[in-house]
Amino acid sequence: MLGIMAFDLQKENNKELGVRSPRVKILAKSFAKVNPRLKVLGKLDEGYHELDISFLSVNLADKLTFEPSNERKIKVSTGADVPPEENLCYRAAKKLKESCSASQGAKVTLEKHIPIGGGLGGGSSNAATTLICLNRLWDCKLSRRALVEIGKEFGADVPFFFYGGYCNGKGKGSELRKKENVFRNCFIPLIIPPFSQLTSEVYSRFDKLTEGSENQTSRTDHDYPPEIDNFKIENDLQRASIDLNPELQTYLDLLQNASTIKSAGVAGSGSSIFGISRRKVSSEEVEEELEKGLRSISGEAKLIVTRPTNHGQLIRERE
Repeated sequence: MLGIMAFDLQKENNKELGVRSPRVKILAKSFAKVNPRLKVLGKLDEGYHELDISFLSVNLADKLTFEPSNERKIKVSTGADVPPEENLCYRAAKKLKESCSASQGAKVTLEKHIPIGGGLGGGSSNAATTLICLNRLWDCKLSRRALVEIGKEFGADVPFFFYGGYCNGKGKGSELRKKENVFRNCFIPLIIPPFSQLTSEVYSRFDKLTEGSENQTSRTDHDYPPEIDNFKIENDLQRASIDLNPELQTYLDLLQNASTIKSAGVAGSGSSIFGISRRKVSSEEVEEELEKGLRSISGEAKLIVTRPTNHGQLIRERE
């Protein structure tokens, strides 16, 4: 028997996640994200930056499989060039096992489709999905809120993936409110360059570029979603990202000048560039226009036309 389950934290925030037989094999799609708004309000004492940020999940996804193991060990298999001990799936699984004293181990297989170092939150998404799935597989009975608290340890983006859809955030970005997904009828094209960027390097460059300047960023009203017809992507890290890799400006210009695209910007700290389409265009129109433009400027960057999702992951369970 095969069932499909998607989670909504607003509805399930104070409920325990359901549990299944230890014989269950869990299959999951772990979605990527973009940030339609990323404003840096200042620097916090512990070295983090205070943010006014929004998140939007899109249907570019990594695929994960979770199986119980009687060896009591956690084994993560992935084609990604990341040591197992540094993989967020492994680290999140290990922390959950310690938190709920699980007697079983787990075999986790990760198939990467979200580029590493592209600002699309793949690692954070994987961590959240791992916590949700192993909580069920190991019968931990931890609430969604408890899992979010564990997830915070592995990055400020992780809590968002327990919500998915469109969310506004503040603080480090982990204080979230889920909002109406006004982007649901838009397409979100992604341009993936042939290089990656480290978030820490982008923030370091941002600090240098803004040193001595007065922060004029104002806070947004978190009680309301944006007006889609007047919306424009804003990202305070964009200048620093392009300063590190000037080639990004070429990709950004392509999206900004496209007739099918309403607004464009750097995805998070980069290196990916994303756009939000106009509402009355088809995915074929978006893809055709951008592929043509991309061929004229680069043979290495990749175009992926995505759609918004309303969840951080989709999960199937198989006996």
